[in-house]
Amino acid sequence: MLMWKLIHSIISSLVLFSVLQAGPAVYLYIIQFDNVTQESSIDWLGQGFIDMLNAKLTDVSKLRLRGQEDLESIMNNRSLLLHQPRGSRNFLLLGKFERKLDNVEINLQLVDIATWDEADRRKLTGNYNKISELNLKLNSTVEAMLTPFIPLEKKKKSIYPEFSLKKPPAINSSIYTDTKNVSRNIDKAIDELEKSMDLVIGARGVDSKDETLKKGEEWVLELGSSSQPSYNPENDANSLMLMKVLDDLMSSPYNIIIKKPLFEFDVENAKNMNVSIQIEYSLKEHIIIDMLKSLPYTGLKQDGTLMVFDFNKEKFNFSDAIREKIRFGKYRAIPVISFLNEFNKPAVLIVDSPEAAIHRLESRNVHYVTDHKFSPLIDFTIGGWSMQVALESVKIPVRYSFILPIETADSIRRISLKFVPEAELSTYLQSIL
Repeated sequence: MLMWKLIHSIISSLVLFSVLQAGPAVYLYIIQFDNVTQESSIDWLGQGFIDMLNAKLTDVSKLRLRGQEDLESIMNNRSLLLHQPRGSRNFLLLGKFERKLDNVEINLQLVDIATWDEADRRKLTGNYNKISELNLKLNSTVEAMLTPFIPLEKKKKSIYPEFSLKKPPAINSSIYTDTKNVSRNIDKAIDELEKSMDLVIGARGVDSKDETLKKGEEWVLELGSSSQPSYNPENDANSLMLMKVLDDLMSSPYNIIIKKPLFEFDVENAKNMNVSIQIEYSLKEHIIIDMLKSLPYTGLKQDGTLMVFDFNKEKFNFSDAIREKIRFGKYRAIPVISFLNEFNKPAVLIVDSPEAAIHRLESRNVHYVTDHKFSPLIDFTIGGWSMQVALESVKIPVRYSFILPIETADSIRRISLKFVPEAELSTYLQSIL
């Protein structure tokens, strides 16, 4: 026991020494941006800006990113700063944003945590409909604010020998020059030491061979059936939230605006009328906000108006029901526009589906849209380990045009639009015709 304490003390000293020798760094604490006007439709940007900065600034050398919890820990115990490499700096990034028409204005303030002095202040503006460009502006601005404080990298020694007539004698390495290599293997050394001590007292039974077996030029790692559990009870809370959001996404994701139709006499046939109606399709605003704020997604990709959310089994349990619904496309629905007469019966139906099987249902009251003017703004993909949800935040204006007898056109009193599941469309049309 005494021997183990001595070894642990030596290893801890080496770890502390390696940290102190790692060189200074800049620690940046990023907390949620403040929505100045409290406009609910853009409230999601408060966390969205954090995700944008974390995704880009992670690759900046000598920069360490921290969050709200890390800031609270530092505030509660300032002695934690002593564990950082000597010469390190700590900064807090404060952000405020507001929407002005189609633009988003962001005010940034960089505060030195050691003195609470303002180190820098910047302002930038970007288009709300071009989030990717706003993302680039935000990251470049923050990088410019931090550049004066980030320590310069030391020039790496070339791997090639220098040309000289007299080469100085090699200096034997010491414990100081090998500290980094020692610290890099500390975790492995501790594991090996514990394993060897357990084997001596029989705590681990017989030492087994490495699980990775080399067979010629093939490396094989044998996995048991329990290596990837299909169900984790700890994920129940996240899975319940996911199911609620997915049910809303699949059952009622769209916002519809129906504009008043136009009726014009057909110049070629006085008994007919040309009818056109414009309908605007878009996703409900709260859907993207719910996805950003309520669910712990494992990945987020954005390209213009397209957003792709990743969810994996580390945080969620995917039920067989949701797998079947996604794989077989049971969430897909077709818009059916009904022109109802004074008896609330459909005088005309517009079916926005290019499926030939649906078009076989013949009726003079049904007008099929063969080029599929409506485009789904949401899609799902699921595999063995992860699920993706793709959302497109755009508005699709669609104009439907057709010809009607004057008597039929005069009988129309109201217009309704209903999304019918693709698998149930044929049965639905047969029931109302």
